[in-house]
Amino acid sequence: MKTKRRWISRVAVSLGLLTMIGGAALSAGSAAYAAPPAQNISNNPVSDNTSDRSITIWKYEINSASELGERGEGESLDPSVAPDLIGKQIMQDVNFEIIKVEAIGNGDLTDPLQQVEGTHWQVVSSFTRQTGVTAADGSLTFDVGTGKAADGIYLVREITDSSGEYTYTNPDTGETGLKINKPMDPFFVHLPQTKRVKDPSGDYISSGELIYDVHVHPKNIVTNTELDKTVEGGKGYSIKAGQDFQWEATTALPSGLLSVIDEAMTITNMHDPVTGLPTANLDITGPFPYELYADYFRITDDLNTALLLKDIVVQVTDDDGATWSDLTIGTHFDVELNGSAVTAHPVTNMTAGAAKEVEVSLTEAGMKKLTEDKDTHIRVVYKTTVEQDFNGKITNKYKIDYLIPGQEPTSETSDEPEYYNGGFDIKKTDKAGTDLSGAEFHIALTEDDAKAKKYLASDGNSYTLNDDGTSTPALPSGVNYLTSTSDQDGKAHFDGLKLDWFTDSNANGKQDPDITSEATWDEADIKKDYWVVETKSPSGYELLKTPKKVTVSLTTHNNTDPELTVVNEPKTKLPFTGGTGTMLLVIIAIGAITIGTAAIAIDKKRRAV
Repeated sequence: MKTKRRWISRVAVSLGLLTMIGGAALSAGSAAYAAPPAQNISNNPVSDNTSDRSITIWKYEINSASELGERGEGESLDPSVAPDLIGKQIMQDVNFEIIKVEAIGNGDLTDPLQQVEGTHWQVVSSFTRQTGVTAADGSLTFDVGTGKAADGIYLVREITDSSGEYTYTNPDTGETGLKINKPMDPFFVHLPQTKRVKDPSGDYISSGELIYDVHVHPKNIVTNTELDKTVEGGKGYSIKAGQDFQWEATTALPSGLLSVIDEAMTITNMHDPVTGLPTANLDITGPFPYELYADYFRITDDLNTALLLKDIVVQVTDDDGATWSDLTIGTHFDVELNGSAVTAHPVTNMTAGAAKEVEVSLTEAGMKKLTEDKDTHIRVVYKTTVEQDFNGKITNKYKIDYLIPGQEPTSETSDEPEYYNGGFDIKKTDKAGTDLSGAEFHIALTEDDAKAKKYLASDGNSYTLNDDGTSTPALPSGVNYLTSTSDQDGKAHFDGLKLDWFTDSNANGKQDPDITSEATWDEADIKKDYWVVETKSPSGYELLKTPKKVTVSLTTHNNTDPELTVVNEPKTKLPFTGGTGTMLLVIIAIGAITIGTAAIAIDKKRRAV
């Protein structure tokens, strides 16, 4: 039994910006923080020799650069009222380290992205490196010592876990080992730190106070993408070949397609959209608000060459699929088919065996619309069919690629739903094994249908064949009964037939993912029974008279031996209905009657004269 699959890619990436704001994140239903702790903030500008020195990290996630908020001040804030903290998700089990450093020469230490070890700073060997992981409330406190001996500059940076990966845990869902695409940028912290206040111009100035227990809140942008490939809404599908059906590539939109920036900042970890390699940082200096778009977001589906592509539709939703709205080609998204731009519908290629790679890429106008409308998912619907005689299995998957500023290029691939058709062969012979041509066959879905002359048609439906050659109901325009006539080698065949591929517990013809008993079958078990009726026999032979069941699978059309051999009985020679002697008497009698009639006529005429 196959399991139903749903691929989820969850990636956390740091934008590389440190906001030193106090307090903690609190989202509805998330792991709760304790009340913000009181801090040791002294109004004496001279550091004492008795206070404990510490750095407390509060780690949480955001969805785009526009949620970064203002830079922090190292103070503890109440997460229930701090605007930049409300609704943020906690990140547990993130690994950090701190080391004590000192400047080389008279250089300034403000940003470890600008000042590097060995040139601008060096490690203070008397301090033992400390490591730790964030707790279920997202916090991690490093106690570095008591008194003036602990004063100085500390470097804080995110490090890998024991497996060498940057990971975290979602305390709400219990998901562990979630990947952090890029760790947060390192930062320096002074202990004690001068308390900062804003002057009327908005600049931070010294207040003459010292903070002995600094609280910092590095943020990671988290991108959640769910890739779900379906065919007619499920993980499998089968219909009479030649009928239309569709594939759906549905993706949860990553955050950060558009970030509206309201203040100057530097975006680190920038990557070239062509080469994918790291490039220079991006300095955003205005004018504000500044719209920062993803470099690209692409959905690519290399459709199976057996499929005939009739068109595509690109849709979005903001309510998890209850309603979908169409995007406009050339405005919200661009399309390439096999590398060539397609600017209008239909996006089509109806040649069996030809390549059909469809790439859909969002434009900036599309990214803006999706962001402003708060759409959560995007899907590409591929409208397809196959040739009427197609047999076998078609699988199809798609991939997404996107590059959001401050992240590394991301690529994810979906699972592969399956489409099925099957066929079978008939061998027509006489009793001596001689091939017979000219035998015509119909097929039915059940034995009762076969007995009632209710035969399968090219649209996958069954119609009753009446004695006068009409059908009930009438065959739609362009629809014909499925028939096959044996050739000179006695061979007939039916192709492109629908197969059963799951347990239909509620008999509604559709697999219900909420019903555990409606499981997908193993490939060897995908099959369906059909009933064969001979409706016209070769000249000189009797009809089959009894419907025959044939079990069709994914492999029957390839079998060397036919699935059904029909042996016809020759017509018997019935006795004549009369002989030559009787016929002669009839002729003589007719002649006598004729002569007698003529004689009477002549006699009457003579008498009259």
